[in-house]
Amino acid sequence: MSASRPTVIVVGGPAGTGKTTQGELLSSYYKCPFIEGDSLHPKANIDKMSAGIPLTDDDRWGWLEEVSKTSSASAVDPGNASHIAVVSCSMLKKKYRQYIKEKSASDEVVFRFVFIYTTFEELMKRVGNRKGHYMKSDMVKSQYDIMEIPEGKELTSNGGDCIALDATDKSPEVIFKEIAGYEDLI
Repeated sequence: MSASRPTVIVVGGPAGTGKTTQGELLSSYYKCPFIEGDSLHPKANIDKMSAGIPLTDDDRWGWLEEVSKTSSASAVDPGNASHIAVVSCSMLKKKYRQYIKEKSASDEVVFRFVFIYTTFEELMKRVGNRKGHYMKSDMVKSQYDIMEIPEGKELTSNGGDCIALDATDKSPEVIFKEIAGYEDLI
């Protein structure tokens, strides 16, 4: 399967919503590259989060630009027959999603955003069960508090470029079926 225009699918939401899992499933489904957005954080951001210090907008701009440039370059890469790239990125605020679109490596690229969210209690449980990740449960509240779930004109149902999915009490398989069910994703 390939896109008619180079397309980046950004899978986002707060820590613990399953961005990486869904990103990997979409990558397999579309037979395209998957980029783990957390791997693009500069060391200073990782050090802050590891120390339990929430990132500020100023901390995020460089990272968001790298997410945009890396993923869009992958979508337009001549070696990528699908012309699709999937990247995970929390993209918690509307202005972050807009910034990602603005910083693309190519004007040809179309961005689609899949925003996954759940209750605070569910996030705490999921993050508490993770081992070896720098984002600890004490950082979840800072992400949850700034989260702006796409709504209104941002949603694909209203002509926008976002899908918002509540992942509460859903298995990764059920969430993936919901995402893959959106005809206008690519």
